[in-house]
Amino acid sequence: MKSRSTPHYSVACGWNALLPARAVRVEAPSKRKYDAIVVGAGFTGLAIARRFAELQPTKEILVLDAAEIGEGLSGRNSGILAPTVIQPRANAFGSAEEDAARKSRIVLAGLDWLRDVVKNNDIRCDWIEDAPRIVAAATKQGVDKVRTSLASLTKRALRYRERDREDLLVLIGTRYYEYGCEGFTHALIQPAALIRGLADTLPANVTLLERTAAEAIEGSGLFQVVTKRGNFVGEKVFVANNAHARSLDIALYRMVVVHTYGALTPELDDTELDLLGRLPEWAILPPTAMGTTMRKWKRRILIRSGHSYERETSIDKVRSLLSSLYRNRYPTMPSYEFEHVWGGGVGITSNRENYFGELRRGLFVSAGCQGAGVLRGSIHGKLLAELACESQSSLLADRMKLSGPKWIPPEPLRGMGAVAQMAWQHWQAGREF
Repeated sequence: MKSRSTPHYSVACGWNALLPARAVRVEAPSKRKYDAIVVGAGFTGLAIARRFAELQPTKEILVLDAAEIGEGLSGRNSGILAPTVIQPRANAFGSAEEDAARKSRIVLAGLDWLRDVVKNNDIRCDWIEDAPRIVAAATKQGVDKVRTSLASLTKRALRYRERDREDLLVLIGTRYYEYGCEGFTHALIQPAALIRGLADTLPANVTLLERTAAEAIEGSGLFQVVTKRGNFVGEKVFVANNAHARSLDIALYRMVVVHTYGALTPELDDTELDLLGRLPEWAILPPTAMGTTMRKWKRRILIRSGHSYERETSIDKVRSLLSSLYRNRYPTMPSYEFEHVWGGGVGITSNRENYFGELRRGLFVSAGCQGAGVLRGSIHGKLLAELACESQSSLLADRMKLSGPKWIPPEPLRGMGAVAQMAWQHWQAGREF
């Protein structure tokens, strides 16, 4: 398996830029043989390393990442940890309802586990659970979709509160939305601070090496992970670099990369903050995949929207687009400038299912986060380590009963289909975009 490409973004991550400088771990270790090697130091990879080290405290683990911690995809999301269930479907192990129940247990366990890791390691990432997270709809179709989801929330015993337009005006300061559903099970975080904290509190038997891309994985039994800093040998190898698993010929015809974009304003003054409702912090999620996400975080606004297939769009175009979407929602805001604008590439499969499991003896893979990788990626990493260590649990049994990603045709059919589907979803989104 040889690498075709390594992760690269044209601009720095805004969340990471707000944090103090960090010492990047770039000094290659003298040790070359490890019990386990993890490729990718995002939420999934770090969870694999942490859990494997806990279960095997005498084993040595190496984690490789092509970028710097905080600059990869894990630091580029909106920082909204919502226990969403992605497209339940019937499979060989039961009905769509049973599939939904399994996926719900898994993602809720991800929230619980990550909360414990943050608390036990005193990770300062602005973790907050009492700020509103509202799925807000601006169209009749969006309202209908949100209301249809209420039965699922009730069935999963997740508390919620319906919000009308006047409620939303008071809470977030805009009449743009017709209706919203406020959920009570979630967390809001500073994502770059969280991924940094997870990396900096790994167990002592884990070695982290940044700016070191895996260029190939060779052999079996004892695997050779080839890098520009030399080869590393591992008895077990975990591939957890999400969409970049394709660069190692893993899930090559199972995933595409969709770039999404985010921006943070400068710190707002009191007059500007007064236009954003009475709450110190909130998060707005769209009811559709092509909708716009917003967050009021400290004295700033985050806005995330826009999509492109496989390649980044010009950041100047992104800045203009996000400014326009911001203006639509807050037409009286004095300024629509951003201090930071960035993009991130998300691994998407055609049926929205993750790749998870043992590809061949000793080689384990978790890839395809579907843009919901903080909770889902974290718990998948924990469970993949448990699978490798033969540690059984009901939650792992649940995960093994989920479907895998379906085959996607090669280019140019792949790109034509993906671009057409994105255009259709964008058209359907309407004012939700």
